[in-house]
Amino acid sequence: MTTLTKLRARVSPQAISKVTRIFNGTLDDIFAELFQNARRAGATRVAVTAEHLDDACLITVDDDGAGITDPIDLVSLGQSDWSGECRTREDPAGMGFFSLAGLDTVVSSTSAVGSFSLGIAGDAWTGEADIEVLPWDGPRGTTIAFHFPPGPDGKLERTVEAAARFFPLPVTYNGKDLARTDFLADAYKIIERDGFRIGVFRDQHSPHVATLNFHGVTLKHAFPVIKEVHHTQWSVQVEIVDAPDLVLVLPARKEIYRNAVLDHLVELCRRAIFSVIYAEPLHRLSFEDWLEARSYCPDFSQAARQLPLWWPTLARDDYREVPRFADLETGAAIYDDTDSFDAVSFGRALRRSAGDEPHKLAGPEPLAFYEPITNIIGYPWYDGIRCFVRTGECFTHDGGAPAEGDETLTLRPDAIRLELTDQHGRRLDIETDFVIQESDDSWGDPDCARIALTQSSELSPDDLTDLIIDAVFSPSDDSDADSYDTQETRFRHDAAVRAHAILEGEDAAIIAGIRMAFADRIAWRIPHGRTLNLTWSRGGSHLQLADAGEGSDQ
Repeated sequence: MTTLTKLRARVSPQAISKVTRIFNGTLDDIFAELFQNARRAGATRVAVTAEHLDDACLITVDDDGAGITDPIDLVSLGQSDWSGECRTREDPAGMGFFSLAGLDTVVSSTSAVGSFSLGIAGDAWTGEADIEVLPWDGPRGTTIAFHFPPGPDGKLERTVEAAARFFPLPVTYNGKDLARTDFLADAYKIIERDGFRIGVFRDQHSPHVATLNFHGVTLKHAFPVIKEVHHTQWSVQVEIVDAPDLVLVLPARKEIYRNAVLDHLVELCRRAIFSVIYAEPLHRLSFEDWLEARSYCPDFSQAARQLPLWWPTLARDDYREVPRFADLETGAAIYDDTDSFDAVSFGRALRRSAGDEPHKLAGPEPLAFYEPITNIIGYPWYDGIRCFVRTGECFTHDGGAPAEGDETLTLRPDAIRLELTDQHGRRLDIETDFVIQESDDSWGDPDCARIALTQSSELSPDDLTDLIIDAVFSPSDDSDADSYDTQETRFRHDAAVRAHAILEGEDAAIIAGIRMAFADRIAWRIPHGRTLNLTWSRGGSHLQLADAGEGSDQ
């Protein structure tokens, strides 16, 4: 057992032997690191040149910065000779130059105290061979030349262009100025605070787009995204201006190191988004997000008094677009339907009441119904709206006698009344002529749905068929199921038979079924301009094709 009472962490000398594995050795990493070193050295420009040889590409990166004072710092992993100001502002790690590890490299530099040139190749990178320091007579700055394996046509040019795009210094490639772009050019609004430029973007968020520009090095970080309820989505991108304590995870620099400064930046991003929303004419923040927004700005207004107009949910809807939002009208109410049977029944009652305004209820107490939005529960204006659910229905016969305990699948009462109750226990009765209810197996078979239709209803067989389909038809998406069209055609046939039976009797239903089957499967075989005369009974059948003008007695 050791008897030591104190020790101190250190870097093993063997670590240098693994230096070629610290970086991926890609051109992206190399340009990113060399460009950053030039910027930290106070350069005003960076020049990249490339000469394509037979078996390699000779790439040179030249800058007019302060140069390197001591060559030993250049090849000492984790050590650098950056100025005190640079160390304070950026905390450089002294690893960037080793992105070239393993490549034949020549470095030539002139600083205020001297000049040198050195070549590094093979074992010299891992500390197993000496590196000869040679004299150099060149201008102030640093030139790094290295051999890189040849790649696909245009890849080198694209990589340099990408490295220069958001870099703060001008870059040339083979003498040509490369385009630079403001990282936040497309922002809806830019807010500068605490050493950050925060761009707030409207409806442009993508997980595949870089969100942080660290002096030209871009990376993806999941900064806050705030989505208004069925409205605008707000996101941010951040550019570092002067934030010395925000650092990247070494050595790859592909993610932000988690510390208090990152937490502070995240809070700044949320504050920036809320400040932009605050200036908008209206918003639809969830109640939870609105409470947070008020912690930054106490007079933050409530969400707009708007809700989507009520529209029935149909059984076949896998995905349903939210109806358009509209300002609340006088007599605004919410209807929270439970399923498609409830929704279709209520929708029929409203259409029967208000005609071409399918979300309104006419009568002595006119109401305009809207969809419930759970994310905004809590706003005083929303909680003050009457919210109805269906609590029952009443069928009456013989001028008012209720139909009790009738479980038949088809009812033809004299009157139907839907009973609704709001959150305060107050009831609302709505007269209608149609109700459809779920029963055993009704999701797959229109004959199993329980349907009540008043004796005086003016619904046609086609209208009733559509109501049954809307409430009941839910197509199967199993891999071995028929196509949607085939399932819908089959279901419509059965629904139409049921509708004709209710409204016109069994004979009419049989004829309707035959007519639909004939139209679907046989009619297309009759030649254009010809007539099929058909007689069919258990005793025999007679079919004859005739010209369209010939008599029906043939």
